[in-house]
Amino acid sequence: MADIQIITDAGSDLLKEEQERFGIEVIPIKITADGKDYLSGVDVFSDEFYELLETCKEIPHTSQPSTGDIYDVFQKHIEAGKQILVISLSSNASGFYNNMHLAKNMILEENPNAVIEILDSRSFAYIYGQAAINASQMAKDDMDILEIKEKTKEFIESYGVFVIPKSLTYLEKGGRINKASLIFGNMLDLAPVLTIKDGLMEAVGKVRGRKKLAKKLFQYLVSHAPDQTGKDLIVVNGKMDEETEELLGYLTEQFPGVNITRAKVGPTIATHIGPVFGVFFKK
Repeated sequence: MADIQIITDAGSDLLKEEQERFGIEVIPIKITADGKDYLSGVDVFSDEFYELLETCKEIPHTSQPSTGDIYDVFQKHIEAGKQILVISLSSNASGFYNNMHLAKNMILEENPNAVIEILDSRSFAYIYGQAAINASQMAKDDMDILEIKEKTKEFIESYGVFVIPKSLTYLEKGGRINKASLIFGNMLDLAPVLTIKDGLMEAVGKVRGRKKLAKKLFQYLVSHAPDQTGKDLIVVNGKMDEETEELLGYLTEQFPGVNITRAKVGPTIATHIGPVFGVFFKK
């Protein structure tokens, strides 16, 4: 069977040790903060980035990798005789996905026999990082690249997500939220519950007050997806440690046998959402 290389981007929030353990190539994403450039997952990581957010005079912004940079990554693996499966940040939130296709077409012009498959995760954060890990394991089991791509798509689509950000400021400035959802941020004493819809963040509900957010998010989850017993959940934490720990307690108490993966929200996503916590759950 063909040797398959799994590639994703820094928005997947894969840790360096996970990248190395599973042989996943992660394309870094540039973040500019107060005129200084950083590479997410290379120069700056989750915890220190949230400290940076607190001191920035202006909200940082990301820059997508160039077509040339992506071409170089693809070419390296094609020359090594590999097929490539890319799992990308939502195309609705970045031009990264389009640049990947441009780079792919450049490769195919030179080498029509090259195999490069690109999957639009239509998502954010560790859900497609976990999908990349799963894909790498399937590749090691000698599965066909198109079958891996389809199963990876099914895995991502099998999850829903509810998160509560500390503020809507970053989403509003960065344009990664359905604009109609911003009304929730302007309501007195209400915190928005966000999900991912059509590749963008969208407010789907609200909880009253910003105290005991973990309990309120947990209750919101139970009211919409009550049966998570024995299932696989992903709890994400972007510098809301207290709320995250409380949420973990509620989940393990309510759902016997639940398997919880903990993940940090890294710099790429944090640039556009700020401090946040939440859970990816089985639909």
